[in-house]
Amino acid sequence: MNKFIAIGALALSLAGCGAPASIDKTQSTTPTINLEVDGQSVLTSLHPFYSSNILYVPARVLLEYYRCELKWNNSLKTLTLTDGNNTNILLTGNEDMETPAILRNGHLYIPADSLNSLSGAEVQLNTANTVLMVTSGSVSTTVRVPREPLALAEGNNKVKLYAALKEGETYKGYILEVNGERHTFPWQGPRLPTNPPQLYYADIDKDGQSEAIVVLTNGTGTGIVAQELHVIKPQQWQEITVPSAEQAVAANVTTSVTKNKDDLLLKLELKGSTPSSVSLRLPGLAEDVDGGQQAEIGAVTYYNVESGTLKAETSVDISFWSIGNLTLVYKPGGKGMELETLEFAPNEEYAAYVQPGK
Repeated sequence: MNKFIAIGALALSLAGCGAPASIDKTQSTTPTINLEVDGQSVLTSLHPFYSSNILYVPARVLLEYYRCELKWNNSLKTLTLTDGNNTNILLTGNEDMETPAILRNGHLYIPADSLNSLSGAEVQLNTANTVLMVTSGSVSTTVRVPREPLALAEGNNKVKLYAALKEGETYKGYILEVNGERHTFPWQGPRLPTNPPQLYYADIDKDGQSEAIVVLTNGTGTGIVAQELHVIKPQQWQEITVPSAEQAVAANVTTSVTKNKDDLLLKLELKGSTPSSVSLRLPGLAEDVDGGQQAEIGAVTYYNVESGTLKAETSVDISFWSIGNLTLVYKPGGKGMELETLEFAPNEEYAAYVQPGK
């Protein structure tokens, strides 16, 4: 769909939508203004400027963070912006337009506030009015690698994880950096600022060389935490095979839930290198649970590395009740990692109901 946009109308509509007041104001002695996109300096030879109290930015700044194509028509004095979904045709103004686009030294400048409407970016001047900060917003994409990593490895600030591409609320690809060398991986995941990726650097397969262990949180909610694990050998930038907690549990754990009057009987059979069996008699829980079912395992799963050992912890639930957690310990095996041990620990309120000798 093509949209002809008079820049003047665009700026007027944005003025009533919470645009930073510091952008539309008279500047009697305006200092040189530089541009930053997602924390990085860009277009150092092109500076924003004020005209008729409106702050203008070079239209080319869009290419610094937004996946789009810009085409200039010199005859019509129009700039066509295509982002894959829509086409916006930006018109240079005339004397009748209140805030027209401006041609200066062969470059088209547009009101800074129009970046929000065109790409979802947020713009704000710093307190000294010397830097216009552009932050690519949740509805935009960015083609820039953020200056600040999403995660640093615990105890090693030379191992870092960056987002390769942000598209809306999704990270599309990640960049792993180890000792100054970088490699891109195609993993995807949601942007969850309160649950950033975790990064470890340890020799978990005991071959004398450390691996980068990346833990991505793919979803959270009431009683739900879903994480994704990746283990990379940075010497070859190869990902090694590690069974997820879900896969390991499916292959090594069986459960049964039965009723005995008002009590619920839960039994877990655990394989691994040291097989074991755990039984719990849970009083008063039988009324709302059907017998013959299995416990629900894996609604909440966390991965971590402790003292060079890869571990996972995953929940064990029956209907509405969280009964306890399984701890999985991994060891080297085959071409990657495999499960070594499994251990069940009941939640504190159910610890007294573990059946002796079982």
